[in-house]
Amino acid sequence: MMVGPCAGAEFAAPGFAGRAVRQVVHLHRGGTRLRVWFSNRFGREPLRFRAVRAGLHLGGGRVAPGAAALAFGGEAGVEIPPGIEVVSDPVDLAVPDGAELAVTVGVAADGGAATKHPEGLQTGYAREDAAVDAPCLAGAEEFAELHWIRGVDLCGEPAPGEPVIVAFGDSLTDGSGTTPDAHQRYPDHLWRRLGVRVLNTGIGGNRLLANGFGPAGMLRFADDALGVPGVTHVIIALGVNDLGLAGAAGRPAVTAAELIAGYTALAARAREAGVVPVGATLPPFGGVVYPGYHTARGEQTRAEFNAWMRAASGASGAVFPGHLDMDGALRDPARPVLLRDDLHFGDGLHPNDEGARAIAGAVSPAVFGL
Repeated sequence: MMVGPCAGAEFAAPGFAGRAVRQVVHLHRGGTRLRVWFSNRFGREPLRFRAVRAGLHLGGGRVAPGAAALAFGGEAGVEIPPGIEVVSDPVDLAVPDGAELAVTVGVAADGGAATKHPEGLQTGYAREDAAVDAPCLAGAEEFAELHWIRGVDLCGEPAPGEPVIVAFGDSLTDGSGTTPDAHQRYPDHLWRRLGVRVLNTGIGGNRLLANGFGPAGMLRFADDALGVPGVTHVIIALGVNDLGLAGAAGRPAVTAAELIAGYTALAARAREAGVVPVGATLPPFGGVVYPGYHTARGEQTRAEFNAWMRAASGASGAVFPGHLDMDGALRDPARPVLLRDDLHFGDGLHPNDEGARAIAGAVSPAVFGL
């Protein structure tokens, strides 16, 4: 299956031409054979790799012995035109559950604008004139984004009937506010809790109804949720930025009816694809530090939406068989328009590690057939 963060939006060129770039992907489920997807979806020029290797990450950019060279149609290098994604040939590599995979690319040309996930929360390493098979890139420049890697397909022996869950959302899914290099996002905690594959396709700043930080959720749902091989369930958790960014920019407010229509449409699309949709309530953000992000109208819309979500979940014929109760997990009981002080990282919006853990505990395993 495809395991790994989704490519994000278009940003300035990273300037990686001529460097060896080592990036780390955390894999919930292991396997014995893999292939890696690379994307130049937002590039304006061809992206060229002279060589690529994948191996187990030991920490600090170090790679374990036994790393494998990746090929593309039998060739060591590959050119990826703008707007195109490619996948490497399958290669044998034993990867245990929960491992970190280091993917090292020798970059010949970086494609102009970068197709990347802006908040990878995983340290990457780049060094000029280094070999891709170097066990350690000593003196490398460090960075936090995830460039070009669309995902990793792993071949193994999944348990019969084991669900594959896609966590589809914004920065609350992406992990903003959690500890880098520690795998503390709520999908990571959900994986630990349930013991099944959970693919994180959150993009910080993403909205359900409008483009901005990546395509709108309504647009990217086909690729980033339903397009994941083997997906059985998708958690839909978008809408906070639809409310907050409209307020911050002085734009017309999004209504509860518009959010409800969007969620209902995505749920119907999921069911048509044979995927179980799981909804989510919107957590409070009354204490947010970003000017204009929280408004009285946005708070009213959040309350109306959450009331609908709770009513639309669980009963026979409901829109969702269950939901992830982010609101219930994170709100301060004494001040329900605010996050609990111990569950956010200081901005009144983004959960910290314990907040992410609380979110992961806010859905019944029965929703996933467990």
